[in-house]
Amino acid sequence: MRKKKPEIPIVALIVLILLSIVSLAIISSIEASNYVVADVLKIEGNVIAIGNNCTAIVAETSPERAYSIELGIKGVIEKRPNTHDIFAQVLKSFNLTLEHVTIDSFNDGVYYANLHLRSGNKVLKLDAKPSDSIALALRMNSTIYINKTMLQEVGRNIC
Repeated sequence: MRKKKPEIPIVALIVLILLSIVSLAIISSIEASNYVVADVLKIEGNVIAIGNNCTAIVAETSPERAYSIELGIKGVIEKRPNTHDIFAQVLKSFNLTLEHVTIDSFNDGVYYANLHLRSGNKVLKLDAKPSDSIALALRMNSTIYINKTMLQEVGRNIC
């Protein structure tokens, strides 16, 4: 007696795949409507200014992180790689992409950001310091998004 294999109709499988793709597209478009692309990034000493057009969030970071962001802006890897260079190389070696970075909120004097990583169909969202996220995004040629509401609330006019 042969055991009957469970059959999944091909049409049902295709519908499930299409629904998954559509829901991902909807989630992405909803998220994108709440964010703007960071098109301004300046470093002066330990101070980072990142924003969109004439509005930027301004924050102080450690000298090491500020220097790493500055190297990322210039596209320079020193003779010995720093932590952000190493992490970028690990991501590339394991075929992970940094889809984008989001700077999401400002609470109790602290900015919060997330790394959005992808490996095939798997997506991973990691909490990270904005300065580390910026330094990594520069090395991975990834887009940095800033929450529109937060930018309006705590951003400064830099023009």
